[in-house]
Amino acid sequence: MKKPVIILMICLALAPFANAITPFVAKCDDAGSVTIQSNQNIDGKVYGTKDRKTWFEVPGEWNDDLTVFRSEDMILNDNFNYGLKIDSPGVYIVDVYCPGYKFSCKEWNVSINSCYKRGGVFSADFNSVNHNGIYDLKYIFETDKGRLLVHGPLMYSKETKDMTIGYLGDNRYLLNLKTNLNITKFAITHDNCDSKNDNYYRYVEMYCNKSSCISDKDCEVSEYCDNKDFLCKALECNSCEKISEHECIPKCDDSRPCTEDECFEGECKFTAVDGCEFNNSCIPQKNVRTVNNISCFCTDSNEWVPQKKDNESCGYDYECLNDCIDNICAKKEKEAKGIIQRIIDFFTSLFSF
Repeated sequence: MKKPVIILMICLALAPFANAITPFVAKCDDAGSVTIQSNQNIDGKVYGTKDRKTWFEVPGEWNDDLTVFRSEDMILNDNFNYGLKIDSPGVYIVDVYCPGYKFSCKEWNVSINSCYKRGGVFSADFNSVNHNGIYDLKYIFETDKGRLLVHGPLMYSKETKDMTIGYLGDNRYLLNLKTNLNITKFAITHDNCDSKNDNYYRYVEMYCNKSSCISDKDCEVSEYCDNKDFLCKALECNSCEKISEHECIPKCDDSRPCTEDECFEGECKFTAVDGCEFNNSCIPQKNVRTVNNISCFCTDSNEWVPQKKDNESCGYDYECLNDCIDNICAKKEKEAKGIIQRIIDFFTSLFSF
């Protein structure tokens, strides 16, 4: 009888410390997600720390039976051993190692703009945002015979080994693949995002058609007609250019003549210069032009102001319709006599009586 009593006393003695035994298992991945599994029904907030001094909330949700917590908010992004605190009721602390953020299907956005084959080269113009590496994505090519070719980080078809991808700026890329195959459909996905059962399923595809041309108007706006083989080809503009009606034009153009438009690594800078806008030109200050049928001058504040009439105060000739004389707008008196007339008058006065 003594043995059961002793066991009971030990259990009662350990009861206050039951919360010290952690009923949790935590896992962290390189997508910025953390999962906590519990053998109890828990519904409390979760906090994280690096130094056990400063704590921050880890947003997330418990599942329906309150045994699994998951956060996809990319809070634990560093390669580090974090501490997690679960507050419900009492306090539980569990350690978790995070490998550091690399890629998240939740944050990745991808779209295909066009795909085509020109002169033995299959090309695909697409946009991709928040990928870890452009060659970490999976590219799928389908031929007219129904054959699938794949190029991804884990495997690739031998026909795709020479595939290249160039950066066009603004998260836009151009894929090129030399091939004799007739590719009719192209798709992009990621090994972590290609299951339709995933919360963040990412899979985009496009049917591709070959098109010949005689002029640019036969092609897409983002293409031009190559007059060597008469095929539409994608424009490849640099980061300081944009596509407009089959050609690359300066990206940084605010269509204002009195600004200096500059571009550096795709970023625009517009700097105002002195002058007044007139017929798509920048007219220097103190110049006169007819604006809306009114004679005006460009002021020091870069504004068109009507010229002043006679008897109005002025500082310079360009401010007046006529002239500025002694700081008053007025007409200059014309010389009444020419030089010959003055000579005649001189001699007349000399010999007159």
